[in-house]
Amino acid sequence: MQYLTKCCKSTSSLVTLLTSRQNNIQRVLLALSSRLSQCYTSNERGRALLIYRLFVKLLMQELGSGLGGSWAFVVRSAIHTICHEIRKLRLSGGSGGAAGRTSADGEMFDICCDVLECVFSAALQSCAEELARHLSAITAVLVDVVKQNTAQSQKARSLLELLVVQNTDKLAGAIALLDPFPDGSAFSQLEATHSAIKYADGALTLREELELFLKTRAKCRLEGLVHVAEQLTAKRRELARLVLQCEEQQSQSVVVKLLCALLGLCRSNVEEARECRSCEAIEERSSACRSETTAERLEHVGAVRQAVAKCLGCIGVADLSILVLQSQRIPDSVELPGNLGNLEGFSSTEFQRNTAIFQCLNTYLTDPEVRVISAASTILQELLATASGQKFAATYKELTDDHLFNHLYPFRCKKKAPRAEVVKPDEDTFLSFVNAEVVWTPNSSHTDWIIGLVCNLIKSTAVTDELLCRLVPICKAKPKFCELVFPFLIHDILLLENVTFKAVISQQVRNFFAGAYGVVSSSRSTTPALLDCTGGAHEPVYKNKRSVRVLLDTIQYLRMQRRPAAGRPHSTEWDNNFWLDVDYLHLARAAHFCSAFFMSILFTEIWCDVRATEEAASEAHKQKSSQDFLLSQLDHVSTSSSSAEDDQDCTVPSLLLESYRAVGDPDGVYGCVVGRLTNPAIRVNMYEFEGKWEQTLGMHDLLKAQDPSRSAVGIVGALQHAGLEHLLSNYLERNEPGSCAALLEAQYASAWKSLGRWTLEEAPPSRDMGFNQVLYGSLLALREGEEKGVRLLLAAGRSSAVDELVHNGLEATKSVYPTLAKLQCLGELESAVGVVCSGARVCELLERWRQSDKFCLAEFDYVEPVLALRSCVLSILAEKGKNREEVRTFTIDCLERISSLARESGHLQVAEKSMFRIKELENIWHTNMLSWRLEEADVYWARKEPETALCFLKSLVQDLKSVPNVSSSTAALYAKALCLYGDWLATTHFKHPCVIMEEYLEKAVECVDINRLHGHPVAVDAYMMLARYADNQYQHIVDYTKSSTYEAKQALVRDNQQSADMIRLMDKNQSISNRTLIILEKQTVLDQREDAEMLKQKERFLVKSIDNYIKVLRAGDEHDLSIFRLISLWFCNSENASVNALISKGLEAVPSYKFLLLMYQLAARMSTKQQRCRLFQPTLDGFIRRTVLDHPHHTLPIILALANSNKDTELFKPAAKGRKSTASKSVVQEEDRVLAAKNMLSSLKSRGQSELIGSMEELSDAFIRLAYSDASSFKKVTTPINIPKDQPLLKLRNLHSVAMPTLELEMDKSSKYENIVHIVRFEPTFKLAGGLNLPKILTCIGSDGQKRRQLVKARDDLRQDAVMEQVFGIVNKLLARQAETKKRRMHIRQYKVMPLSQRSGLLEWCEGTMPLGAYLIGDDHKSGAHHKYRPDDWTAVMCRTLMTKSDSGQKYANFLKACSNFQPVFRHFFLEAFPDPALWYERRLAYTRSMATNSIVGYILGLGDRHVQNILIDCNTAEVVHIDLGIAFEQGKILPTPETVPFRLTSDLIDGMGVTGTEGVFRRCCEKTMEVMRSSLETILTILEVLLYDPLYAWNLTPLKAYCVQRKRDDVQADASSGDLLDITDKASSFASCSSEGDVNKMAERVLLRLRQKLQGVEDGVPLSIAGQVGHLIQEARDPKNLSLLYPGWQPYI
Repeated sequence: MQYLTKCCKSTSSLVTLLTSRQNNIQRVLLALSSRLSQCYTSNERGRALLIYRLFVKLLMQELGSGLGGSWAFVVRSAIHTICHEIRKLRLSGGSGGAAGRTSADGEMFDICCDVLECVFSAALQSCAEELARHLSAITAVLVDVVKQNTAQSQKARSLLELLVVQNTDKLAGAIALLDPFPDGSAFSQLEATHSAIKYADGALTLREELELFLKTRAKCRLEGLVHVAEQLTAKRRELARLVLQCEEQQSQSVVVKLLCALLGLCRSNVEEARECRSCEAIEERSSACRSETTAERLEHVGAVRQAVAKCLGCIGVADLSILVLQSQRIPDSVELPGNLGNLEGFSSTEFQRNTAIFQCLNTYLTDPEVRVISAASTILQELLATASGQKFAATYKELTDDHLFNHLYPFRCKKKAPRAEVVKPDEDTFLSFVNAEVVWTPNSSHTDWIIGLVCNLIKSTAVTDELLCRLVPICKAKPKFCELVFPFLIHDILLLENVTFKAVISQQVRNFFAGAYGVVSSSRSTTPALLDCTGGAHEPVYKNKRSVRVLLDTIQYLRMQRRPAAGRPHSTEWDNNFWLDVDYLHLARAAHFCSAFFMSILFTEIWCDVRATEEAASEAHKQKSSQDFLLSQLDHVSTSSSSAEDDQDCTVPSLLLESYRAVGDPDGVYGCVVGRLTNPAIRVNMYEFEGKWEQTLGMHDLLKAQDPSRSAVGIVGALQHAGLEHLLSNYLERNEPGSCAALLEAQYASAWKSLGRWTLEEAPPSRDMGFNQVLYGSLLALREGEEKGVRLLLAAGRSSAVDELVHNGLEATKSVYPTLAKLQCLGELESAVGVVCSGARVCELLERWRQSDKFCLAEFDYVEPVLALRSCVLSILAEKGKNREEVRTFTIDCLERISSLARESGHLQVAEKSMFRIKELENIWHTNMLSWRLEEADVYWARKEPETALCFLKSLVQDLKSVPNVSSSTAALYAKALCLYGDWLATTHFKHPCVIMEEYLEKAVECVDINRLHGHPVAVDAYMMLARYADNQYQHIVDYTKSSTYEAKQALVRDNQQSADMIRLMDKNQSISNRTLIILEKQTVLDQREDAEMLKQKERFLVKSIDNYIKVLRAGDEHDLSIFRLISLWFCNSENASVNALISKGLEAVPSYKFLLLMYQLAARMSTKQQRCRLFQPTLDGFIRRTVLDHPHHTLPIILALANSNKDTELFKPAAKGRKSTASKSVVQEEDRVLAAKNMLSSLKSRGQSELIGSMEELSDAFIRLAYSDASSFKKVTTPINIPKDQPLLKLRNLHSVAMPTLELEMDKSSKYENIVHIVRFEPTFKLAGGLNLPKILTCIGSDGQKRRQLVKARDDLRQDAVMEQVFGIVNKLLARQAETKKRRMHIRQYKVMPLSQRSGLLEWCEGTMPLGAYLIGDDHKSGAHHKYRPDDWTAVMCRTLMTKSDSGQKYANFLKACSNFQPVFRHFFLEAFPDPALWYERRLAYTRSMATNSIVGYILGLGDRHVQNILIDCNTAEVVHIDLGIAFEQGKILPTPETVPFRLTSDLIDGMGVTGTEGVFRRCCEKTMEVMRSSLETILTILEVLLYDPLYAWNLTPLKAYCVQRKRDDVQADASSGDLLDITDKASSFASCSSEGDVNKMAERVLLRLRQKLQGVEDGVPLSIAGQVGHLIQEARDPKNLSLLYPGWQPYI
């Protein structure tokens, strides 16, 4: 080369000459690499390597010059080429390793190290950042060499030290991200340096460790996985905290991300193992072969698999609180830029496609196989020479700061790309390449199939994209790349809109799926057979999951692309489903086969929609009947199918049912079985789903009797789940499992759980072993102390579990939980090996188990195997005599927990069995533990055996009472037992209330106080139990004194007294009169004594309940809602001196934040007048003052709004010309409470709050002034409007002490409120939100830099909206406390409402939402989704006109007619916004649950005026948000046109719920919500009682206000001026304020009575069950007769 340089006329070096063209260096390096790969002898390889070294050294000498722009490519290429060569050298020669290494290998290794050292030195001087990117890959190779402990190890270590130890300043960031180095003296200095850099700022938390791993997971070494497992094991407490955060953070939780990353490693590991095993059938080359041997690759894959499995086992069945784990399948190498806006010349889809292609090709440039590098190089050269390639490169560099094109610089073409050649598609060529069955469904491997299919598509001339048509070389080399580009190719072909091309591809795809998924029996027995197909190498591709998934992903990719209109008037998102003419039912079955359950559900629903559309077209002449309103789309499809298609349609519910079960939807299943439970197979399926194992066993017995040849798996499973282990064991002994894997598993499970049946046949460890077989063998080996045998079996079990994970699918959390439970069992068993065989400490093992329990999912089916295994391990430890006392205690605790979980999940036989096991152990061990006896009583109470339960509990109470030297735990157990016993006696009414309270509940509280258990959870329970019981007795007396019975008795007493008085006057017959008088006087004395005793008891119960409610609030936060009952009792007895004294003294110790829930109601009671009890008002003012001082940002707006009640009147100007407001003429008479509020503000100003109050007063005044500013001239303006310069709002800036008013500020118990988000300024423009009063939308900029929109309203009383939002917040607390509603994440969406005065206020703008009406019919009532998807239907205006003109006799018929011509379309919202199947399902589920929760809570609260503009849909979460809450507590029934439905459940809202309609999720969630509401009856009534008796609450809906409510919706035909309507509103408000307190109380009592009836299930005077009540409400809400009577503006046809 030096000679060549001298021969050149130029003075430049050879390297400089090579850089004259940007690809010269790349071509030379590729040629040298090819030469290396083609050498088969050591001498040839040595010479080739020397040449390579020489050229690289020449390049490194001029690396600083940039090598013409190729510096990054050269560094990366040299590093990866040499690293691949080192791997080959290390593994060459026999079996690899030191023994097989020759001297020639050593010499070549020295050359490789020389090259690396040269590259490292040059790169450290010129481009250390680029070297840092490859540090992980370098380390992985050299660490393996050092671990071999050969002569070459020293050189490898020297290179590592050069990078890690000697250049820490330049590579510190990359070194910190490295995986830990292995143990051993060879790595001690390296690990010390790595640790010093990584932990320079101190030890990392578990979160930080996991985040580091997630950054580098694609490059992690085995040591990295081992380190993660160690961290997860050692930091269980931190892991528990991270798991608890999953509920709030969802998919962004670090634990969820870790789990997804590990599952991704599982998938790639299984695929790599499959490739290795397929290579085992091919004879290896001679010992001189340079490639890695299959055996060593499998060994490495197996080690990685074990490490991944251990990490997953450490996580176990953690409660992740999410439904979806992974959705789209994106290659790990593809990193899509986040900013895809402003793509000139590209669609977003095209840019993402090209990004994926170029990033994959860039990755292939470092592939171990030179043929792949060569193909990628050729393709890149061609792609970047095209106009499209150059345009993409320029756009990519503009959008990202990625280094992609630094590495691709040699392939860039400096010349302007020539005009793209127009490829003319030829149909004949296309048919010859593509229209052949052998191309689409050959009997070959997946690899051959995908390569052949993709190459044929590209060669067919139908691919016209100038990038895609050049990909054949790389497709032949990389099957995975074929999988990536296959959807792109199909999409590109279909964009041509060639009828022939589409028909051929459609036909071939249909044939592919029809073969295996076209005909499926409707019985359940055949469905699993379909799912159990493993897709082996010799099976057809349509049975290979990988091949099927490629086509399914292609269909899904096409669905996400915009389809051209192709002659249609317009294209919609629905049309995107039909790029190809395929049968979506076949696709759904195929997706089910691939464990893509979300996709299966989506495709099934698309098929149902298509089917329903076809049927509707065939019956277009038929008008919709009333029965059609009660049928779901699934019912329509099933009932309308012809007899020839019945079998096919019967599989649709079964397919949906299996998919719902697989994704873990607890409610969707029920929507598939409505009306189909006559089918025994479906009935058995439902029994199993609901855990009704007795019925399941009975059904299987009947089916087995009918068909003796039927498999016994069902019977065995039922016996197993029912906990009938002895019967199961006997059954299996008489019926040998034979070759049935399920029965064999059941036999092994029964054996190891029986703790003594160790007689089954053992098998050598293998991947085919079942999980229970592994556990059986491992436990047996553990008993015998065979550590090696245990570890071999555990390794086999982990390997099998990873295969199972991938086979079952990784999309849904539900599908991975069973395997995670198995891996947790294996991990815990392995941790016990060290204790049994190596002498590790038992206490550490038990502590690790205790920490794991803190974040485990509390579902019996997943936790029971773990706990059962622990009990077995503990039994073995007990046998070995390991730490007997602690082991025995933990064993009983473990069995007690099994019983508790089993009892709560309904597995009562399992619970009772655990109790019997404890008794057996107690008889042997005599531990004298008593806590399990409480659980035993609970079990029998759950079995509905109250006498037995009370007997056990009484015995426990007596034994605890006699325990000497009572410890705190014993005292707590005694108090708990007393509470429970008292509660059960009260429930069964076995004893007098006074006895119950005195003998049990008061003694429980006394026990807590004497033993100072105030910080113990039992203290709160004891106080609460006594408080509730005393309260109930007090309430019974109050109710009795109000009853007709008591009134009749008092009348009799009065009659007796009158009779006695008359006798005294008539003294003619003294003897008779004396006797009668004595009798009457005695009766009167008895009656008076009884009344006095009753009043005494009433006072006693009242004081006792108040005293203990105060103790509850002081003891903890678990029952914070009891503050409502406490305040209610106080307000009801505000004249009682003893009550006021108790409240005044007791509540001083209650934290002030507990009063925040009641600030509206407390403030409403403020007064300047003297009350009958002088202590009441000072006490109230003191609580309010203390709460305001502690939490000013939450409370001051309430006080300020009350003080500003009449601010509107002071500032209000006449709205219409020529007229003056009547309010402005009169002198404002301040109410008493307004004056009290102003006095409170003055008092607070003197206590250091003057600055904050002053700022808030300025802000409030500014809001009110802007709200009342005239904007009528801008009524039709949609652009931003300038705020008048005289508005004080523009002058408000940097209000440091004022929190953002519409941002929910988290309550700070310490009252510090540091770093709050305060107001910086307001933008100088506003928009009008539309509507009658023209509310204004402002934009407020906070100190966090975020802009938040706010809605300021005038002439509207927002106090009721604020109160309703308060009620919603309390209901959310109730829903969050119940397990069933909490796991469904059921809640009501809230928004902040801040009243500013009596008739103005501020609201949080619900970002990312839109009214349902805006989506469905548009703002003009003529567009929207209805016009988009059903342009031939009537418009909403036409329907409304028809209903408006209908008289009472025509409404029903006309309503049916309108509905027939106005079909629902809301399902398309979810297909538009969430095209990904998993996201689509998750969002639609959230919508349905949100609808159910809002419907039931809205019904209970009597929420009315639910037209389509008052319900918003969140475009991100799909939850509904109800706004404008001014009509509540059934005020809608007294509107001019009364509301006749309990809640809005019209056809469009039902349409959004899917093919099952109101069945399944909606109905079940309604029932769960109703269950919570009814179980919280007293709590809800107490809360609402306080609210409803609020003196500020505007009860009376006057005729004027009612007229205004319905008139404001009449946007289409309204002809009244806005000024008239505003005056009507003002008059209505003035009229409303004149209500007397007596009227308010009567209305409140009436509402409370109706609320009680609703919460007791009384409908139309008939008590109903929860299911019956919900069914009745749904029927009423959907009844077309009811809907037809509604006000036309309500638009019931939408």
